[in-house]
Amino acid sequence: MASSYGGGEFCFGEQEVKDSERLELDWLLKCNLEELIASVRPMSATNCEQIVRAILDRINGPTFEQLLTRIVGTMVPRDGRGPPASSDEYYFAIRDLFPQVPLENDVLGRLLCFAMRMCQLRIEKNANLTSH
Repeated sequence: MASSYGGGEFCFGEQEVKDSERLELDWLLKCNLEELIASVRPMSATNCEQIVRAILDRINGPTFEQLLTRIVGTMVPRDGRGPPASSDEYYFAIRDLFPQVPLENDVLGRLLCFAMRMCQLRIEKNANLTSH
């Protein structure tokens, strides 16, 4: 249980933080839809990204960058159409990246919930920066 200020390591408390993060992720993967939406709404893009990365790690998914590339490619189709109106299109766009996840498992929907919220927040932030 080492803890020291000023350059030393903080072993005490670090495990507590990891345990807390694991419990939060467990809850986010099991809560009902209303609780999930209520949890995602106030989150920052950074928080959403952390959760996306944690879910990818937990389910042995592709890299964060591979997932994001697929999502953005779906948002901005090469044929000039606008972004999909249906969230199902995003799900089907990423589904093949996760052959190990059973079809009946809703973890990919939850993953997309956080990833799409992160994208939305970052797009809005950058739109605000470029409009001034």
